[in-house]
Amino acid sequence: MRIFAAFATASFLAASPCMAQIVISPGGNDSARHEYRADQQEHAAQYDQHRARQDAAVGNYRGAAQAQDEARHHQAMAEDQEHRADRDSRGGVRVEIGH
Repeated sequence: MRIFAAFATASFLAASPCMAQIVISPGGNDSARHEYRADQQEHAAQYDQHRARQDAAVGNYRGAAQAQDEARHHQAMAEDQEHRADRDSRGGVRVEIGH
């Protein structure tokens, strides 16, 4: 039903004299790639947390703080990739209108 509405809108816009170009393409389902990258970032965050604990255990608090910062960064990147995967998993049709 969504695709019919997208094609109907695109055909209406194509009939308009002021529109020069209409591109209809699938939404681009890259969710699997984003999920894979999110998993990689989560594993990197876990490794950094482990490294931070090891550094703190031997008294290397500066190294532990740096490893914790890296873990936070990797976790934020993982969450970003998860959001992208959620967005891409919705699918749909993208209509671009240009001159």
